Amino acid sequence: MEEVKEPKSDIPIRLNILFVIVFMFFAAVILRLAFVQLVEGEQYKHELEKFSIRELPISAPRGRILDKNGEVLVSNKPVYTVQYVEEQGQDIDEEKVADRLAKILIPDGGKIGTDKELLKKTIELRSTLPVAFNAQETNDLKAKVAGKLKVVPKVETVDQMSDFDLVKTAVYLGMRVRSPFDDKERADLFKKLNAAKPGTPAITEANTSDFELLKMAINANMTLALKLDKEDRNELAKKVKEQIGALPTPQGLADKSDMDLLRYASLFDMDIKLPLTEQQRQFQWHKLSLLQEMRSPQMASYIPRRVKVNITEQEMFQIEERRTELPGISVELEPVRQIFEDPDGSAFGTHFLGYINAIRPESLKEYQAQGYNAIDRVGVTGLESSYERYLRGKNGIMEVHVNKNSETVEKQMRQDPEPGNDLVLAMDWRYQSKVEAILKEEVEAFKKRPSTPKEFKDAHVLVMNPNTGEILAMASYPDYNLNLYYDRKKFNENYASLILPNESNRFIYTPYPPASTYKPLSVMIALQEGLTTPNEVIYDRGGLKVGNTYKRNWKASGHGPVNARRALQVSNNTYMYEMAIRLSRKGKDGWEKQFSVYDYYNAQFGLGVKTGVDLPNEHTGWENQNLYFGNLADVMIGQYDLFTPMQLGQYVSTIANGGYRVRPHLVKEIRKGTTDPKKPGQTLSVIEPEVLNRVDIDPKYIQVVKEGMRLVTQPGGTVQRFNGLPFTVAAKSGTAQTSQPAENALVVGFAPYENPQLVFVVVAPNSLRDGTSSSDATGPISRRLLEAYNELNPGVLTGGVPKPNPPSSR
Repeated sequence: MEEVKEPKSDIPIRLNILFVIVFMFFAAVILRLAFVQLVEGEQYKHELEKFSIRELPISAPRGRILDKNGEVLVSNKPVYTVQYVEEQGQDIDEEKVADRLAKILIPDGGKIGTDKELLKKTIELRSTLPVAFNAQETNDLKAKVAGKLKVVPKVETVDQMSDFDLVKTAVYLGMRVRSPFDDKERADLFKKLNAAKPGTPAITEANTSDFELLKMAINANMTLALKLDKEDRNELAKKVKEQIGALPTPQGLADKSDMDLLRYASLFDMDIKLPLTEQQRQFQWHKLSLLQEMRSPQMASYIPRRVKVNITEQEMFQIEERRTELPGISVELEPVRQIFEDPDGSAFGTHFLGYINAIRPESLKEYQAQGYNAIDRVGVTGLESSYERYLRGKNGIMEVHVNKNSETVEKQMRQDPEPGNDLVLAMDWRYQSKVEAILKEEVEAFKKRPSTPKEFKDAHVLVMNPNTGEILAMASYPDYNLNLYYDRKKFNENYASLILPNESNRFIYTPYPPASTYKPLSVMIALQEGLTTPNEVIYDRGGLKVGNTYKRNWKASGHGPVNARRALQVSNNTYMYEMAIRLSRKGKDGWEKQFSVYDYYNAQFGLGVKTGVDLPNEHTGWENQNLYFGNLADVMIGQYDLFTPMQLGQYVSTIANGGYRVRPHLVKEIRKGTTDPKKPGQTLSVIEPEVLNRVDIDPKYIQVVKEGMRLVTQPGGTVQRFNGLPFTVAAKSGTAQTSQPAENALVVGFAPYENPQLVFVVVAPNSLRDGTSSSDATGPISRRLLEAYNELNPGVLTGGVPKPNPPSSR
């Protein structure tokens, strides 16, 4: 039989062919990659570096702030700003540019530091000083530095040092050391150092850092029992060795330049007199301030840095003429805030409008997390801070093509900036301006009186609508022009004498004793707690024994029979003492617990708690920690806890409107920002009145107090400055003892009595001598602010019937 052969499979052949094809494919890919990498790599790398894209933020104009009638109070104005950025292919000598720029730009007039501080700043910025010692001075400096070098320990001894000796060596070598103290060690050290120098200003945690504290202890030859963590010690020892290794030997100083010697002198914290004239010192500080802005470490090099804002046209022209000598420098138009000024040129809205500034380094990460950039400016105080998220606008985006060194190659606008939203205030700028003028005139006139204490320096006025919480005026005197914050030279000239003493917003930061202005609440507490009735008569013979102390009425002979209303009319103390004693007897758990009764009612009226006003960092006043029996009576006459003027404004508003605590606010509307100043934007939000709580006081008792406050302004009352006005006024004055030679004067009130539309608070600290009347300092101001409001708003205070104002009586 013939053998049948099985047919051979062609699969192995196909697999071999496929393998060859795949091999050739991968070989081609590898060869191509090798060619690209080895032959064309540099070219592609260059192209990639050339066209790397970064996003450069273009600052959006901030929203405006307007009054109720549309008058612009805060806007943006274009100013010339000097900027610095490294462009492609430039190798810039930044110190030389800063030197040339310093010769063009006018110095800001900032503080000139010591030679030691100037030297440290120079070294910190990697700069140099134009110093030249004579041969003898150079040799003397070498000898001093050599003496310091001889004390430096050998590198090989570092590991054997105790923790304290290691820290001491690090400080000697000019190194900063992480705090080695716990709370107890820190407190003990403060105590020892203060005890060692009696009669000198105390050093505290508030004015001394841990590193400064450590240096003081070492300089005082104190031995400290420091214990470093193993990791901290190893890290510090490594750095100390590196620092020692980088230092020359005493003999190695022979070929060092004067600037090198000064660097070593600064390292050892030596005081060296620099061979500079006063003019040269000022110039070097000026140059270094510019160089510091040019070398800002918080920003990438492709982002322009603001070197100086708001330069003059003359400065701008000089820079433009020398552009070739100033590589990287340009002058750009940039919007900065422009604050409204009164027609007479005086300041406006100092303590509520606020100002903006660059983001502080310690806050940069927080703002960046919210989408801000390092070059942005943010609200620091006032409405600029409170409404930052509405005012800031939306930045534009510029696409920046940069190379490997982050140097700019090309720019292209991708998104235009959008302006921030506008704020519309509840106030009329005319009334605010008038109140500021009244306050200034009356304060200056009162200062000239022979009886006025020399301590009297300032006064404050707050005017509110008690029904809506709208703030109608808010003025302090002295004040200052907020535009100073945008002119660094003028700011420096005025900071110490004008800005610093008057910068604090007293309305929300500074608490004052309310004195007798607290008595309306005292009467309401007594009535609500069932301690008395509106018509019960207490006989005042001039004072009352409270515990072991006889507390006097302000009128030594007493006021005779007084009830709730008359107690307010004549501001009787004895009535309040009696109510305090009754309150103490009511306490089932002891009289000490009765202080909580006051706290409860205080909070109901906005005293001792935040009012919720739309201004940043509001304080809650000051709570007295003393709990003596006699303090129960002190509370009743307003000489215990301290409250801010804003709290007093909310408290009186709550009385005036019948018991509703309304949140005070300056802003009435938020509108969409617009680039057309004559066209108002769309209304985005309206700030409606917000009732925070209804007080736990029977309305009939609130009415009793309102009647008593009305009697205060009638014959026999303590404030008769409102006679002859075409509307009725209710008020309460107060004279606060402050343990100072002078006393505070206060007056609060509302008008018209029948249908309150306006609440006022006037505080004049340190304005009275013992025995003088509070209304002497505050009465003329309060009367005139009511007259001004009635003049600008005819019919509001007179029930819809405008009446002519009679002549003022003072």
